Amino acid sequence: MRVCLLPLNIEPRNPAANIRHFQRRLAEVASYAPDLVCLPECAFTGYLYEPHDLERYAEPIPGETTAAVATLAQAYHCAVCFGMLERAAEGFYSSAVFIDASGRIALVQRKMSEQPPFAVGNDVHVADTAVGRLAILICGDLFDEDARMNLNGRADLIIVPLARSFDGASPDPGRWLREERQAYAEAVSTLGVTALIVNALEDPAQPEASFGGAMIVSPRGDILAESPHGTDEALIFDI
Repeated sequence: MRVCLLPLNIEPRNPAANIRHFQRRLAEVASYAPDLVCLPECAFTGYLYEPHDLERYAEPIPGETTAAVATLAQAYHCAVCFGMLERAAEGFYSSAVFIDASGRIALVQRKMSEQPPFAVGNDVHVADTAVGRLAILICGDLFDEDARMNLNGRADLIIVPLARSFDGASPDPGRWLREERQAYAEAVSTLGVTALIVNALEDPAQPEASFGGAMIVSPRGDILAESPHGTDEALIFDI
């Protein structure tokens, strides 16, 4: 299986422009013929948490954004996993959607390790797909004990979409190497499953800017491949 992790460089609160940018990036990597393309948490809006932003930018699943991504998945014959702000009857979620190469929504995961005003998911869902038995752990769910216990060895592959930033300077390559890079690898090793980890990239001049980069971690916690911290460089890898 060939995977492509895209640390999408996005403009917060501009979903139409970000989807167009994704379409351009997808065309760029199409020559590699990826089976699966992974995008970050809140891939087309940025990670927004103010109630007025959630009211404006969150969408139902299925909805306009899932339909747009499904069209691209069909056109490029690849599955796509992406994070988005979900609007549901009971509230708002940071969710992730897996759309298969036929354009079908195969899996929806709601983030469990969240704070108000978000609602929270209560389980880790697993789906049998053409790319394997798949689960999604959104950002902090990789370290959340409830999420980890719910996963409990049921998947062959996990996708970890992030919208991770540092306080102060972000990106910060030194801090990434000192504090977080190995922590992600160790968390994966305790789950014993291959992980595809991809972060959003935002303008570092903005507060709480996500710092980009991506990596693929083996079930033993070995970092098999990575794209540079602070960049939107695509990571292509054959699993």
